Amino acid sequence: MNRDWRDFKSINGGISGAREAFEDACETLFRKVYAKEHVSQVSVKQGDGGIDIFIGELGVNDITVIQCKFFLEAFEDSQKGQIRDSFKTAIESNDYKLKEWILCVPRVIDIDENSWWFKWKHKKITEHKKEETFIKLINGNEIIDKMKEHNLYNTIFKIEDSIKLQEIHDVICSTQKEKNPIKSVKKPNIVLFNNYSNKCEDYYCERIQDYDFNETLLVSNIWVSGESGKGKTALINRNLIQKNIEYVFCDLSPITITSPDDILEEVICNIEETYDIERMKEKNLIKCIVKLLNLLNKEKIVIVIDELSCDESELLKAIATKFLSLVSHYNNKNQESELKFVVSTKIKPEILIRNKSKASEYFQYLCCDNWDEYFDKLFDTLNVSLGLDISAEDKQQIIDNANNSPRILKNILKKLIITKETDLNKVIKQTIDESV
Repeated sequence: MNRDWRDFKSINGGISGAREAFEDACETLFRKVYAKEHVSQVSVKQGDGGIDIFIGELGVNDITVIQCKFFLEAFEDSQKGQIRDSFKTAIESNDYKLKEWILCVPRVIDIDENSWWFKWKHKKITEHKKEETFIKLINGNEIIDKMKEHNLYNTIFKIEDSIKLQEIHDVICSTQKEKNPIKSVKKPNIVLFNNYSNKCEDYYCERIQDYDFNETLLVSNIWVSGESGKGKTALINRNLIQKNIEYVFCDLSPITITSPDDILEEVICNIEETYDIERMKEKNLIKCIVKLLNLLNKEKIVIVIDELSCDESELLKAIATKFLSLVSHYNNKNQESELKFVVSTKIKPEILIRNKSKASEYFQYLCCDNWDEYFDKLFDTLNVSLGLDISAEDKQQIIDNANNSPRILKNILKKLIITKETDLNKVIKQTIDESV
């Protein structure tokens, strides 16, 4: 499982909690990196003197000062001003002498931001007659790499908790299998389901992504992405059903999309149909949806926008922008509401969304593509449930050709059942040809 700094912000309760947690994480990291030296934060109650973390013996030797700035979404004039002020306080301090000054930020700065940084850095190095290495920048990717190098990443990003839950889940499942081994069934349409229902639960392969979905939905809207056939729709439906969460499911797969308004119109129609209500006289479709949702007066429902896709990339970006405006407008009007939005796309939202800073305020991202550690488990469940008794050698051949796609795997097994073909190579080739 991989988490990034947006996940870090979410698991630490938002931007305020993440700032403090970021400084703590950096101190923990630098204690490992500089294990033979003194590393410490400075209490803000006493005034930090331009120091978040220092390395060395303060008042005895020259020290390294580490400044931690949780600049995740923006690196503009305000953030640059904070950097200048922090450095000025440190370089002009009468309480200590600087050996070097290090800035830690969770983001990777873009080309314009890099240009500003290096111009400012060289100006200060020249001004204070210092070596090139006197001022350093460590970005978010470098920090994560260092955390992984020193075996801190799982702890700091709280992945260990998720892993422990998964281990507990695996033990429970293993115990249940010993007590109640899966019996062969004669309903392949349920075992090889396309659309999840409660009848399919025994044949659903639970992953860490399911845990992340449920935890994230408690605090945020979710943008689910993943290649076709990797289980986006099943994951969404399954977890909402299992948690008994009321939701409106807007399936966009049969819709011909020519403009962003086609999406909004479909959302309106689904809300009207689900709750037997009619829209108000409102030309602005975003306002119309928000008024409909307010009319429902339901605090704990989820609006699912599934298969948000089209062939034109610019149109898709425009749709993503329009949908972001919908979520933003709703949340601005209903700040206390627990209603959530879940949207799914094949393309990752980082590529689609123009205003990434705004999107990160309203959405957490979840990718469904990773099946590496679960694919064997899925195969075994389907194989036993269908009573196919596929050999270990044939199993490996099927898995290799299924390319970590549950849809392709199920289609291969389905074709084996339907055709009763004994030539596995022929079945696999036919299935792959039909899937392309």
